Amino acid sequence: MKNRFFAFLMAACVACLLTMTACSAAEAPAAGSGVDQNTAARTSEPQPVNAFTDIPANAWYAGAADYVHKNELMNGVGEGRFAPEETLTRAMLVTILWRQAGEPVVNYLMQFSDVPGGQWYSEAVRWAASEKLVGGYGDGRFGPGDPITQEQLNLIFQRYADRPVTGGIPGFDGSSKPATRAQAAAAVMNYAQLPQEEAAGGKILVAYFSATGNTRPVAEKATEATGGDLFEIVPAQPYTDADLNYSTDCRANAEQNDPDARPAIANAVEDMERYDVVLLGYPIWWGRAPKIIHTFLETYDLSGKTIAAFCTSGGSGHEDATLRDYEPNATWLEGRRFSGASQVEDWVNGLDLPKTGDAEADKMYLQINDTVWTASLEDNPSVSAWRELLAKGPLTVDMSDYGGFEKVGGIGTTLPQTNRQITAKPGDIILYQGNSVTIYYGENTWNFTRLGHIDGVSEAELREALKAGGGNVSVTFSLDGPTGGGAVRASDFEAKTVAQQRP
Repeated sequence: MKNRFFAFLMAACVACLLTMTACSAAEAPAAGSGVDQNTAARTSEPQPVNAFTDIPANAWYAGAADYVHKNELMNGVGEGRFAPEETLTRAMLVTILWRQAGEPVVNYLMQFSDVPGGQWYSEAVRWAASEKLVGGYGDGRFGPGDPITQEQLNLIFQRYADRPVTGGIPGFDGSSKPATRAQAAAAVMNYAQLPQEEAAGGKILVAYFSATGNTRPVAEKATEATGGDLFEIVPAQPYTDADLNYSTDCRANAEQNDPDARPAIANAVEDMERYDVVLLGYPIWWGRAPKIIHTFLETYDLSGKTIAAFCTSGGSGHEDATLRDYEPNATWLEGRRFSGASQVEDWVNGLDLPKTGDAEADKMYLQINDTVWTASLEDNPSVSAWRELLAKGPLTVDMSDYGGFEKVGGIGTTLPQTNRQITAKPGDIILYQGNSVTIYYGENTWNFTRLGHIDGVSEAELREALKAGGGNVSVTFSLDGPTGGGAVRASDFEAKTVAQQRP
């Protein structure tokens, strides 16, 4: 009797253990379900790296795996494994970056047909799309379950960090082959270890509210034209179509008619003190700025800053009179109404924005015969190398037409590239293939390294001075102003092969 009771007790214990194991496994998606435990909701305590059975202590990726584990960015695939050589999906990568950014909430309309709402990666993809880190395949798909390639991972990190983070990672060559989880972890840790830029004044913030998406492209264009930081004012309670149905007693109408209405904002500007200029954008609701803009202005002290407001409307005029009293100690510049983004750059270029203390350090000069232009330089490793080249003295480059949209010429040496997918505009100065410089008088979209942009010159003036479509020109680039004929020609450097090809 005792033996049978003991056998029954042992069987019950085994059953309980199996049940507990099954319940524990159910906390995370099963293998092959299309959802990796690494990127799904974190429902279990992360394991220490030394508990991962497939990470040797002396592996090159051990430190990276430890970093992403401790920061709860990647927690393994279950069963004590990190799976360093397995692939990572596109959804997983953007979710890791979203977590690293603090899981920000964004009000952005996604157009990807294969990213439904409510998935573990939905908000991460929404954030990545709003930050222009990802653009999908061009056919409306994002491909959340597709393995991330080394080329795609490198491009996303270039957009995210604006600096290279994949250099020196074993086996990483930026090709179309899939990136491994170990390589992704190393890139994430490399980004975290980049020296952070010190907060400083002189920066421009483009803050905007866009309930239906019409103001967003105007704000993005203003950001592109100024080189500023983009901040979306996200309502804590998003506006629905019913909230914006002006023919009814809707929420928007009620707020506009209530002097005390102050809709809450879900996010916040980090370190407003670092900005000297605020460009503030919004739609016009019944002839006035939405009340959420009042909330924004009451939230921050913008005394001493320069403010310019812009609005979007199909018919109403520009209005910022109801806003200026919030910041009486700020300098308000003339605002403007836009029905599209085509005139934004002209408006921005016409604003009397304050100059930063190190403005000259961000400039270079271009000279074509008697024509002298200044150009604002970008902030990336390629520009640092370009400045080092010009620090040796002015450089003259013989340039010819290509494609009907640019002048291009070899620089006689090779500089590091910081490529990202951009649309080059008239006035953009581009480093191409590391050994050529181009000046755009038209537009073209590809993976380029932007060195800078020529200040305050129209497309017509560019075409005339560059002899667009009409022959070669010699352009002298310098850091110290117009030259008197003492420039070094690019051909004086060691000859390099320059492939003048475009896709």
